[in-house]
Amino acid sequence: MTTQLIGSALDRVLQSKTFARSRSLQDFLTFIVTQSLDPDQNLKEYRIGVDVLKRGGTFDPAENSIVRVQAHRLRAKLAVYYSHEGQAEDVRIDLAPGSYTPVIREGTVAATLRCLRFPAVTVDLLPFQPLPQELPEADSVSYLYSSLSSRLESLLRAGMRDRQGARAARLHLQLDFRARAGAWGWRAIASVADADTHRIALSHAMTCAPGASAAVLEKAGDEFAQAIRQRIDFLLACNS
Repeated sequence: MTTQLIGSALDRVLQSKTFARSRSLQDFLTFIVTQSLDPDQNLKEYRIGVDVLKRGGTFDPAENSIVRVQAHRLRAKLAVYYSHEGQAEDVRIDLAPGSYTPVIREGTVAATLRCLRFPAVTVDLLPFQPLPQELPEADSVSYLYSSLSSRLESLLRAGMRDRQGARAARLHLQLDFRARAGAWGWRAIASVADADTHRIALSHAMTCAPGASAAVLEKAGDEFAQAIRQRIDFLLACNS
């Protein structure tokens, strides 16, 4: 893939309606994409905090989580963009959980389905349908989904690595995440179903007030992920 194609794809994202009101995220995305194309790339958290977020030379990533928070927001915004305006993009830019290096690949319909694979468990993350961008809760819902998927992957990666007893079991699950908004705020529902029978194994819901902070949304994402992980453990125990 040429630098010109990547640059054009980046420009389309930056000029989209999704990113129109997010100058800080435009700067963040521009920096990490540009740096990723540099042979001497430096995508450390400290560098981003100082050069992109202008936190000064005394910035300490251990005490200030601003870079991680912005990365979560960027991940969610990109998910919204590729679910709406960018559906037909021939080049897709993503930011993997736990990394500041962008993943740049040819855009395909299949790319909207993410799959978590482990020795005993496969979890398909069904395409996320975000709220309309004009609703004030849209960014919060996307942020929660990003936090949920990132935390779930971390929990499964840590729990399945040495789980020899579960290797005889084979679970293939699908995670469906939906949200709806109202005058009272918004409600998110995560459903886990068997991929073959489509039988629901877990449905977990949560109501959030308008204007929830990033910390509240991350805690909610962790609660969703923990509930799903506990259900997976139960299913593995039943099938071992």
